[in-house]
Amino acid sequence: MKEMPNIANEACDSKRNKCDHQIVNKLDESSISADLAKSDAPAITTKQKSVWQSLFQCRYIVTLLEFFVFFEIDAYRLATSMSVVAMVNNTAISSNEDLNFTIESCPINYSFTAENSLPDNDGEFNWSPEIQGYVLGAGFMGYVISQIPGGLLAEAYGAKITIVGGLFLSSVAHVLCPFAAWYSSYLMIGMQLLRGLGQGLLPPAHSVLSANWFPSTERGFLNGLIMAGSVVGSLVSCFFSGALCSSTLLGGWPSVYYIYGGLGLVLCLCVHFCLFESPRVHPRIEKLELNYIIQNQETDLSQKRPPTPWRKILTSVPVYAMTYAVFSHFWAITHQISVQPVYLGSVLHYPIQENGVLTSIPFIFQALLIFIGGWISKWLITQNYIGIDKARKWCTLLYSLGYSVGVLGIYFAGCDRVWSNVFSIIAMSFIGLSVPGCMVAPIDMSPTFAGSLFGLSNTIASSASFLLPVITGLMLNEEQTLAQWNNIFFMCTAVIMSAGIVFYAFGSAEVQPWNFQESSQKTRL
Repeated sequence: MKEMPNIANEACDSKRNKCDHQIVNKLDESSISADLAKSDAPAITTKQKSVWQSLFQCRYIVTLLEFFVFFEIDAYRLATSMSVVAMVNNTAISSNEDLNFTIESCPINYSFTAENSLPDNDGEFNWSPEIQGYVLGAGFMGYVISQIPGGLLAEAYGAKITIVGGLFLSSVAHVLCPFAAWYSSYLMIGMQLLRGLGQGLLPPAHSVLSANWFPSTERGFLNGLIMAGSVVGSLVSCFFSGALCSSTLLGGWPSVYYIYGGLGLVLCLCVHFCLFESPRVHPRIEKLELNYIIQNQETDLSQKRPPTPWRKILTSVPVYAMTYAVFSHFWAITHQISVQPVYLGSVLHYPIQENGVLTSIPFIFQALLIFIGGWISKWLITQNYIGIDKARKWCTLLYSLGYSVGVLGIYFAGCDRVWSNVFSIIAMSFIGLSVPGCMVAPIDMSPTFAGSLFGLSNTIASSASFLLPVITGLMLNEEQTLAQWNNIFFMCTAVIMSAGIVFYAFGSAEVQPWNFQESSQKTRL
């Protein structure tokens, strides 16, 4: 009689072993359902539950925090550029100087005067144009230098600590800029360099965090929302920095450093307490969301990352195609922020106030295209109409086509202000499609080494930000005629269009073989 329970248990165990794989797959869902059944809370319908969870899922909180991180990056940059105008005494510069060398361009609209277009500036610093160039360029140089170290630090010590450290360094440096400027122009240059070094850590660290948190099917859409933070940061800074500099709040121009830097320090605290390295270590994530994220990732990121396979990365054709596409993104952004405003002022003779508004308008449409392009890509991927690789390539190709059509339209518009502005908005808006395209590809290609790959591509691609202004200056040769500007438009079209074709033909958003090889070799040992 004592053996009967044992026989029954053995029979049950044998039967349980046969269907064990079915039980494992449903274990988490069953436990969640049981918890809900035991709860005294009122019943939640399926529709209500899905809406509630869609708003407060942990990966969306990560998206929101990272959105504001990227917001701060571009807000700092544009705030610095606009504050330098208010800081420097330019009254010795003739108000007609900039209008005299554009005689061979478009006729001047005398509805505004030279005084209105080039207002006197009685700033407190007598910095030469060379010093001003160093102040504005130091932040960018720091940004380029720290890209690869940022990826390595994020992979070795974690993305969260790298993001917090980079955000803290850049915010403190930004707050201290007024004091540095009052002491010495060279100290101001040093502070800008520190700001750039801190900001350069953020994009590659974000790529590691993205690989940890985002399912492959949602990666383009969520990263698009995050990188839209840069566009919104630029837009907000365009509208408010000028007003702050011309106000008496906190001394005028210093306010853009105190306010933006202070907000950055607050964001640093939010990131420290609310951001987690991966869904596996999040204390409040639901099992359903955790399983969804893990099951929709290409590789197991819970294990320690193996050494970066630099030789295979540097000999990979898709890596070079992706880097060229990212290079074109930086080229187009530089055209939008640095080059096009010069064309509007020197050739079409827009006053500085209208110039600022026209420069900021494309940011609105750019943010919309980032969202729309990311959402459509996500829908096509989840519905199995196309794969991730095709989605990234089509977004990149459409970005290059739209931008090229817009820039060529500026050429054909000539001195027609209305059509020139319409085509300018078209060209700059299509830059948004590069975000769910080539800009997400490094994370798709190698989730394991996303930080190193993103840092490498960004380091090379960021060179476009100083190459284009230099080349533009050499091509214009201080004359700025309409014919010379047309050559610049042709050059930009060639760069962007060729990048779209190269990425479509030779690029890839598939996980590369070297993403797994080092790990598998280590496991066999």
